[in-house]
Order: sequence, then structure tokens, then C-alpha cells
Amino acid sequence: MVIPEWFFIDPKTDLLRTEIDTAALKVMKKGKVKILPIINNINESLGEGEFDGDLIHRILHDRNKKERLINDIVKTLKKYDLQGINIDFEEFKENSDEPIIAFQKSLYEKLHPLGYLVTQDIMANDEDFNIKALSKYNDYMFLMAYDEHYAGSIPGEISSQKWIERIVDKTAKEIPSDKIILCFAGYGYDWQEKQEGETITYDQAIAVAKQYNATIKFDNNSYNNSFKYTDSNGKIHEVDFEDAATNFNTVRFSDEYGLAGTALWRLGSEDQRLWTYYQRSLTNESLKKKPFDFKMMKRVNTRIESPAYIGDGEILNVIADPAPGKIELEINREETIITEQRYVELPTKYVISKFGNVNKQVILTFDDGPDPIYTPEILDILKREKVPAVFFVIGIQGENNIPLLQRIYKEGHEIGNHTFTHPNIALVSPERAAKEMETTRLLIEAVTGRSTVLFRAPYNADAEPTTEAELKPIALSKAQNYYTVGESIDPNDWEKGVSADSIYKRTISQYEANPDKGIILLHDAGGNREATVEALPRIIKYFKDRNIQFTTVSHLLGKTKEEIMPEAKGPFISLDNFIFDFGYWFGHFITATFWVAIFLGFLRIALMAVMAFIKKWKDHKYPPVYKDFEGELPTVSIIVPAYNEEINAVKTIENLLGQDYPFFDIVFVDDGSKDKTFAMIKEAFANNPKVKVHTKPNGGKASALNYGIALTQNDYVICIDADTQLKTDAVSQLMKGFRIQLKNNKEIGAIAGNVKVGNENTMLTKWQSIEYTTAQNFDRRAFDLINGITVVPGAIGAFKKEAIEKAGGFTTDTLAEDCDLTIRILRNDYHIINCIEAVAVTEAPESLKEFMKQRFRWSYGIMQAFWKNRDACFNSRYKGLGMVALPNILLFQIVLPIFAPLADLVLILSLFWNYNDPDSLHKILIYYIAFMLVDMLVSVIAFIFEKEKLTKLIWLIPQRFVYRQLMYVILFKALRRAIKGESQSWGVLTRTGNVATVK
Repeated sequence: MVIPEWFFIDPKTDLLRTEIDTAALKVMKKGKVKILPIINNINESLGEGEFDGDLIHRILHDRNKKERLINDIVKTLKKYDLQGINIDFEEFKENSDEPIIAFQKSLYEKLHPLGYLVTQDIMANDEDFNIKALSKYNDYMFLMAYDEHYAGSIPGEISSQKWIERIVDKTAKEIPSDKIILCFAGYGYDWQEKQEGETITYDQAIAVAKQYNATIKFDNNSYNNSFKYTDSNGKIHEVDFEDAATNFNTVRFSDEYGLAGTALWRLGSEDQRLWTYYQRSLTNESLKKKPFDFKMMKRVNTRIESPAYIGDGEILNVIADPAPGKIELEINREETIITEQRYVELPTKYVISKFGNVNKQVILTFDDGPDPIYTPEILDILKREKVPAVFFVIGIQGENNIPLLQRIYKEGHEIGNHTFTHPNIALVSPERAAKEMETTRLLIEAVTGRSTVLFRAPYNADAEPTTEAELKPIALSKAQNYYTVGESIDPNDWEKGVSADSIYKRTISQYEANPDKGIILLHDAGGNREATVEALPRIIKYFKDRNIQFTTVSHLLGKTKEEIMPEAKGPFISLDNFIFDFGYWFGHFITATFWVAIFLGFLRIALMAVMAFIKKWKDHKYPPVYKDFEGELPTVSIIVPAYNEEINAVKTIENLLGQDYPFFDIVFVDDGSKDKTFAMIKEAFANNPKVKVHTKPNGGKASALNYGIALTQNDYVICIDADTQLKTDAVSQLMKGFRIQLKNNKEIGAIAGNVKVGNENTMLTKWQSIEYTTAQNFDRRAFDLINGITVVPGAIGAFKKEAIEKAGGFTTDTLAEDCDLTIRILRNDYHIINCIEAVAVTEAPESLKEFMKQRFRWSYGIMQAFWKNRDACFNSRYKGLGMVALPNILLFQIVLPIFAPLADLVLILSLFWNYNDPDSLHKILIYYIAFMLVDMLVSVIAFIFEKEKLTKLIWLIPQRFVYRQLMYVILFKALRRAIKGESQSWGVLTRTGNVATVK
């Protein structure tokens, strides 16, 4: 069971007052222990821990007050589901025992029928208590067998073994032994000569002995421990204390005597070795069955918490780390008790030297920077006010802001190490912690030419650390030869939503509460620090108005700045400087590229949408005017180049024969196919006068097209791929386009058709279908406005033969022969328009291998075409082509895609670096989502323009995450090929014939 000190009597109202530790209550309930709170008559107004006899006297002699107190006890026990009560009334002023006994009887008769335990504390040798009568109204009596010598007495044993045995014998004569719970001590007293003693814990006693190199003596008569020491003021002290060896003999005696049990006074002050045996029986019979292993008591540890401090100040240095102690024991085997104990090596806790006291001084310190926004503002204020400060920098922040780090040093401020990535040092491995500190030190040295011996741990900057999480970083920093700089004034300026007023008031109130402390912790980075910047001048003014000096850590330590930040030496300083400088400028270049790409991406998306809208509005507002052909409609030749197209070729020709345009012929050119393409077409259409079938040695798509064009005498040609199906009116729509009357009698040289994917049966082809709609077709709509269409697609494009000839025909020196020819037609001052009504359905690659092969040809070919026509780029003579279309290819199809993977990498790294900064993560996600939403909005618009089903856009999300990565690979392969200057054939794509016949 646990007996917490939770119930009190209010000295003003004589009513029950509770101080229940709810956190402790939760732990106790989880441990399923009985909880019997103490109620006492302590009156703190008389002094700490002073019992008030008058207070209990009033209750004992007032029936109403007594009944009210008992009833309140019952209510509170029920409320918190407690198991009973422990009465600890002392310093009675009664003339007889009757009032006390009467109260106990009333309490017992009220609680016992309800199932509650009633217990009472009795002091050793206290003649005031009629324990025999009181025992009738208690389940247990707690015999307080300690304070044989106490704070106000002369020094001596806390509770010698023989003294305990005597008072137990005496008490057992009055009441049954199975009602007695023996209370033993787990603490000690430190008596300074001619002074009252101070209560100390076991850990404190050991720390003092360690600090003053005292020898601990174990009295083999009393089984108590003691030592003497002389303090730094020359005062002699005697310390007596109990430990696990003392307690073992006491518990062993209690168990063998047959008492109800034992109780420790008080929890938290004891020797932790006690718990190696406290839960087991130590009777002779039990020890015979299971002997106790005394080896467990030969090693002793002290708690990490509550380190021993030497000196005073806010600069911390670890003198000793925790280490276990070694103890030798002598055991009386017959009686199984400990008769001798020698502390061979004393256990140690953290021993920390504190120094650097302020005297009407304060130090401004700033953590987590430097920051490109707030650090310059803070430096400007410090420069204006002529105030020094200490900046504890995070390595990654310093690497990203090298000029700021240099400025901090040049303007006379001190720089400290705050780790490289701001981890909780207490939670990472020692190796990681060392690397965090070392990397930041190397950065500071490389950038400023100076090292630093100042360190502050992230999350744990308290000038009086007590927990392991606070102490471990100090010990680790000591191993790296740093001084740890704490803080005593922390206005929590990092809190979200904190105001400048709050920061100012917290700083001042904390200082005024303790003017002996003066290191102020502020932040110049890590979030929005506008409030800190606003509060800083007011904080400076407050201290200046009171003639309180702003100083530095070096001054506080009595050292020079050169000693705190010594000159960096070593053979690799210059190399480190180059590495960090390169990382800084390269990182900024990548970041700038990222934002430029984002901006240009937004601009392009917006521009394409606006241009497409304007084009659509113009076509609606000013419908095209058509001129009549002289005489009959002209005959057009449909050129179909083919290489190994046996699966699709026949179906394609059959589809073309179904066109509703009255005057056309088909020129099929087999480019030396190795399969049965030529034979199949020859056999199928040998007797069809509209189909002219030719074959030639393999020379590539461009040569096949030129061959076919040369065979026709018609003024117009339509070029399509052999895997393409046209809608019935496609040729009519294309030819209708040549009749459009343009301003200034501009001549139309070519018309781009509308290509769609006809085999949407895999995710890859679905993605390609989206791309055709949202990118290629939509872009042609937009560029139609400015006569900037750079690709009349090979799948469906109509040309004036004269324009082809004037441009030099299809060339064989690029893989994008359609792009190259289109650009040259534009350069010859022809107009190229887009015809969305002329629909061609093509077969998109269904396998990743075929897709990569096709897109490589396109990407490499566009690079070749651009390079051939690079003189037209940014050339105003070529209007839309030179000022918009070609720059679009350069920026968005060549340059930016090169850096796009790095931009993605920046995004991923940003998520990792800012995982503990919700604000930054929020911003990153907002930007990314905004870009995605705009991208999707344009895709929706494109789908509406094309009258496509919007449900297909569900595939847009995975496309954006996967498709782009595939295009990176393709682009870099194309760049490598371009740099090496290698040529590429038009290749063979594996056909499936999955495009249905289109009508």
C-alpha cells in the first residue's frame, strides 16, 4: 500500500482540505496498490511541517466539526476510490486520552462497515498515546521507528537496530504484533557543528561524501552509517544516514518478529538497493528455502536526476559522470544479517561545475539561426544599440546562410554550436551527437576562420538541468571540449502566436524575480520571429535604463573573445571552406531554379489557358471566312509511310478509303519493311485505282514521306502514320481549312489535325491519352493564336505541297521530321493552323519499353530540330515562332526538365529537414497542392475543350507522380545522345492492332 500525504485540516475553517496529486494517483491505480492517504494537523503558518495542537483540539471538542470532518473523509475516499485513511495527529494539548480515543472510535465505526481500512501513526516512546485503547479502533498501527536522533537533537544514529528492537518489544506488549507496521528510515541528517541538522536523501549523502572524499563508517553495533567532513567555509559536519544494508537488518527483524509489515519513510529518499529484497519474505523459513543473494547489494547506483552542483552561475561544465559504486559486505551466516559494510568505491551522479555569475549584467543569446529574414533585422538592432550577443547556430541554417554567419562574427558577436540538424541530443546515439557537433564546428571554422568552445543543446538549455534528457547533452558536449551555456530567462518566444508584449513582460518578470541570473534565451529562426524582433528594442531599453550592462560569455568567464573563438587551424580549412561555399551557392542555385521553374510553370500554364480561351472566343466571335476553290475541289494525296506495319496497314488503308472527301488518292510507301507489309497491301489493294502502292529501300520515315510526295502531282498532301485511323470527315475538315481567308492574304502552308489515343486499355495508354489532350492538343490550340504551332503531327497533318517544297521537304537529319518541317514552313512566312475537327485515332505504345523508345525519338528529335533552327529563337523577325514557340521548347522541353529532378529532390529534402517544423511543412504542402490544383484546373479546361469525359482525369494524379519521372530518364538519355553526337534510326514499335476501326 501507499500512504500519500494528501489530506489536511484547514487551520482557518477546520474543514478537510485535499492536495491530491492526480498524476501520482493514476500511477498508483495502474499499479493496483491500496491507497491510504495521511491526514495530519500540520499548520504551515506556524512553520514548515509544524503540527498545531490547538487545531485538533477544536475538532475533538466540537461535535459538529468532528462529524463534518469524518463525513468529508468518507466522501473524499469514495470520490477518488481510495482504500482507507491514515491518522497522523501530533502535539496534542489534551488533559486525557478520552477525546482522542473517542474521535478514533467514531471514525472507525463510520469507515470500517464501509470496507475502508483505518490506520494510525504512533511515535516511539510517546507516553501521550494510549495505544492499547486506540488499537481497538484501528486495523493497523504504524510505529514510527526512526528519528532516534533528529534535526534538533545532537548528531547520532537515525534508528539503531537495538533501539528499534526495544521499542518494538515495548509496543508489542500493549498491542498484538500482527497489528504493528514498523516504519523505518530511508534518509539521513547533515548536522553542521552547533547547527540544527538538515534532512538529506541517501543520494545526497553519497554525493557529499564523494565531493569531500569522506570515509563512510558502518557501525556494526547500530548498523547505521556516518561520516564527517569539513565544508569550504571550514565548518565541520557530521552526517548519519540509513542505507539498504541498515534497512535489510530492520526488515529481516520485522519479518521474523511476525509484525504486520514494514513501511518506508519516505519514498524517493531511499537507497535503491532496498528494492532488491523488499518484495520478498525475510523470515528464517523463507531464507532457508530460498537464500538471499547478497551479491545484488555489492553494486550501488545513484539517480541521474538532481545532480550535484559546485559553484554558481549559468555556464556549465561536467566534472563527473554517473558511475556505480562498489561495496564489500560481511554477513553473519547464522542470523543472516549484515554485520559490516565498506564503501570501496563511492557511486557518483552527475557533478556539474557552475560558473559565470552576472553582476548587474545580462547576456542576449539567440538560438536556431541564422535566418535570412529575422537574423539581419536582429543584427541591425544590435548594431544600432551597440549591444553584443551570442548566436547559437544550427549547422544546416549556417550552411544555407553563409554570408549571415560571416556577418555575425564580423560585427563582434560570439558564435556557439547548436548542432547541425537540431536533434534532441538525449535521444540520439553518442556517435550521432558527436557528428552533429563536429560538423557544425567545421562549418563555423570554414566560414569564419574561427572555432568555438560554446555549446547549447537543442530542447534542453536550462541552466539548472535535473533530468537525464537535460544532463546527457552537457556530458556529451564536455567530451567534445565545449562549455555548455544555459539560460535562466526564457520568455518562450518560440510559442506560436506569442506577442511582443508577452515576450517583453516574461523577460522582465523573470529577471526581476531573480536578478542574479542573466542569460536571456531568444530565437532568431525556427519560425515566425516578428514578435521577437519587435520585443528586442524594448528589452534592450529596459536594461539600459537601469544601467544593467549587456555582456558576453567570454567576459563572464574572464576570457577574451579569441579564447572563446580561437583561430581555426588544420590542413583542411581551405578545403572545408570551398566545400561549404560550393554547397551554399549550389544549394541557392538549385533553390532559385526550383522557384524559377515553379514561376515559369505557373506562367506557362496561365498563358496557354489564356491563349486557348482567346482563340476559342475569336473563333466564336469572328467565325472564319471561307474562300471558294476555283472550279472543282482540289484532289489531295494521302501519304502513308510504313515500316513493318503488317498488323495495322490494311486496316488503315481501308479506313482511309471510307473518307467522305470526294477527290483523294492514297500513296502507300513501304520503306523496305522486313515483314509482309508490302505484300499484304499489294494484294489487298492491287485493283483499287485510289491506292498506289510503292516500295523503296529503307531510309527512314522522312525519306519515305519525300518519296511519296514526289510521286503525286496534287497541290495538297495529307501525311498520316500507318497505325492511324481517321474519322470519316477528317480529310474534308483538313481541306476545308485551306479555304480559310486570313488577314493580309496570308497563305496557309499546313494544318495540324487532332490526335487521340485509340487503345486506352492499360494505365500507360490512359496516361498517354491524358497527355495528348492536356498537353499536345491543348498547346496547339493556344499556339494557333500566334501562328506558333511547331509540330504538325505525323499522325495527321495536311500540307500545301508548294510549302513543303519551298521548305526543302522532310529532312533525314532529325528524328522529329514533322517538327523540323513545321518550323521551316513557319520561317518561310506561311501560316499554320489547328483543325480540332479533323480527328485521328492512333495506337499508343502499350509496353514501357515501346513507350520509352517512342518518347526518346520525340525528345531527341525535338532537340535536333531546335538546334537546327536555334537562330530563330528570340528573333522578333519570326514573331510567334521566334518569341514564344521556340523559347517554349528551349525552356520547357530542354532546360527546365534538366533541373526538374533536382527540384523534386529539393522538395523531398525539404520535407525531411522540416519534419519537426509544422509551419514549414504546411507551407511546402500548400505550394505543392496549389501547383497541382492549377495544373489539374488547366487539364479540366483542356478536357472540356476537347469534349472528353472528365472521369478520365482520375488517372491524372498517378500520372503526375510517375509519368514525369519516366520523362526524366528519357530526356537525359536524349541529352547524352545529343552530346555524343550520335544519330538514331526511326526504329520499330511493336504493334498490337488494338485500335478499333473509326468511323
